[in-house]
Amino acid sequence: MEKIYQMEYRGLNLFDEISTVELAIDEAKQTIHIFDVGQVVSPIFNFDVSAYELSDGFYKMADVLRHKKILTNQQAGSETLSEWLIKNNAYFYIPKKRIKKYMQGSIIEIIDQAKEQWLFDDYVQRV
Repeated sequence: MEKIYQMEYRGLNLFDEISTVELAIDEAKQTIHIFDVGQVVSPIFNFDVSAYELSDGFYKMADVLRHKKILTNQQAGSETLSEWLIKNNAYFYIPKKRIKKYMQGSIIEIIDQAKEQWLFDDYVQRV
């Protein structure tokens, strides 16, 4: 049976207010599930390249997780944030039934939730 750890992260949202993000971390699948109502770490759309990209809030949160040795190889202490991000996946559960997936450096929006097998059901039901 897989083990999923749940925790909260606090950061500044788009309005510079402190907001809370819920995290469910699946170490076996190297995946972070992020329920982000306050848009603290959600991907942002870059109009210059017409694509989503990771936000500064996400990079700050990811760096905290990496330093706490979450989803890291305990023996590899010199892993950079970029290396840590490439090794791990993230699902962003955003209000209005929007789910985005970060995998190997790119972000895609999940259109058909039934076809995506690694979603975290507790967060899917809440968006």
